[in-house]
Amino acid sequence: MKMRTLLLAAAALTSWAAAAAADTLDEIKKRGEMIVGMEIAYQPFEYFKDGKVIGYDIDIATKIAERIGVKPKFVDTAWAGVIPSLYAQKFDTIMSGMAITKDRSEKVLFAMPYAESGSIIMIRAASAGAIKTPADLAGKSVGTQLGSPTDVLAKKLEAKLKADGKPGFKSYKLYEHYPESYLDLGNGRLDAVILSRTIAMVLIRDQPGKFAIVDGVQDIKVYAGYAFRKGDEAFVAIVNEVLGGMKANGELAALQQKWFGMTMDTPNTIPEALP
Repeated sequence: MKMRTLLLAAAALTSWAAAAAADTLDEIKKRGEMIVGMEIAYQPFEYFKDGKVIGYDIDIATKIAERIGVKPKFVDTAWAGVIPSLYAQKFDTIMSGMAITKDRSEKVLFAMPYAESGSIIMIRAASAGAIKTPADLAGKSVGTQLGSPTDVLAKKLEAKLKADGKPGFKSYKLYEHYPESYLDLGNGRLDAVILSRTIAMVLIRDQPGKFAIVDGVQDIKVYAGYAFRKGDEAFVAIVNEVLGGMKANGELAALQQKWFGMTMDTPNTIPEALP
């Protein structure tokens, strides 16, 4: 009887979540605002400059809001709880350079990929002779962001090092925001940070001679996508329409060049192989 009650409660919750998600687009139009959840410390996707939120995601989200006929509202949120906050109705969508992973795909709907999101190891340029491969992080101090796919990668790498008879990391630190890890890397508190290639490339572009990239921590191509509550297919369809149009007319490539200093070739569907 208890199990039956639990199953009925779970079914009711699933039904409620689907109905709530299905109403999201109507609610956005009624409200006149598309509320977007993001971590506003993720340059160049979104960050504060002169008291204003700017970035790649901001430009795209503004285009999507225009297509719906509303204004965008950006809500800064802690990354570790971003998906629960989406389901707690704190915002309508997550537009924040989120890597499309197998685990996340079980929890949210993703629109088509709009950026690359593969992970690399970033080191100080002065350490390039000593750290050439992921195996060279044995006995080193490593950091990354709390609740990110790079945390999973880092732990897998350390487990592999130990399985190969090497020491694990000297220390491993998780940060609330990625920029805190870059600071510690730059001042010598860390030997390496595991993070998105796109972010690393911008840092290297803006601070020439300071950082370097080490490949090999990830063997699968990863993309970023906008996330929605399950059942929100109508909302996803509009976002896909806007992104598809921006890809076709070159507008998305122009924004990539503007914010990353490079363009990215992204598929129009989510790849079957996910990290």
